Amino acid sequence: MAHAGRLGEEIGHEPGVECLEPEEFRARHAHAGPADNPRATVFLCGAYRFSGDVGSGLLDALPQVMTLSAADDDPLREVITLLSRELVRAEPAQQIVLDRLLDLLLVLAIRSDFRRSATAPRWYRASADPRLGAALQAMHENAAHPWTVPELAEISGLSRAAFARVFREVLGQAPMQYLTAWRMTLSRDRLRADDLSLAQIADTVGYGSPFAFAAAFRRHHGIPPGTWRQRERATADTSPLTNTHPGS
Repeated sequence: MAHAGRLGEEIGHEPGVECLEPEEFRARHAHAGPADNPRATVFLCGAYRFSGDVGSGLLDALPQVMTLSAADDDPLREVITLLSRELVRAEPAQQIVLDRLLDLLLVLAIRSDFRRSATAPRWYRASADPRLGAALQAMHENAAHPWTVPELAEISGLSRAAFARVFREVLGQAPMQYLTAWRMTLSRDRLRADDLSLAQIADTVGYGSPFAFAAAFRRHHGIPPGTWRQRERATADTSPLTNTHPGS
């Protein structure tokens, strides 16, 4: 089992025991393995560092623990096998291979959990809906485009009225409301992480001028984007540094 501690990941081999950081865990259990204990389990531990509101939106949609059981023909099982084999041998470009396999494992695990979950987020269900998937993908991939409901309805192969109705039924809000919320999510990440000007950010998230962007941001958040950026940077400057420790 593992949990996120203040300074990163900590691991315990059974309920009730002291959880240790990965390096100490490996040192204490370096000689324990399947040969010593037929019931031993090989435990692979990895850590992802998420930042920004796009990453937070994904984390908020995930359960605290995902328990997966991959069928023999499930690609998830194949990726786990490849990852396990790659970890036990040193080969050129090994870290590149491990990074890509871990990316695949994370995506497949999340997709598998959402597919089985009755509480999967609405945006996931909408992305799998043949009536909405193409339009939703278009909005996500090109937020800067001046989308209209008729244009999105055409992408979906529906009438304007039918598209608007289905979108609200599945996602709980009108298409333009969803698009505005997505643009605001992207803009917050850019304000927090980039040194782009407000005019540049406005252009990347679909507003014709910094004034239009600032007005939309203020309606959505209650303060101007420049003030929001200053507040976030001040908060980041006073926050304690944290580290994430991957282990295996």
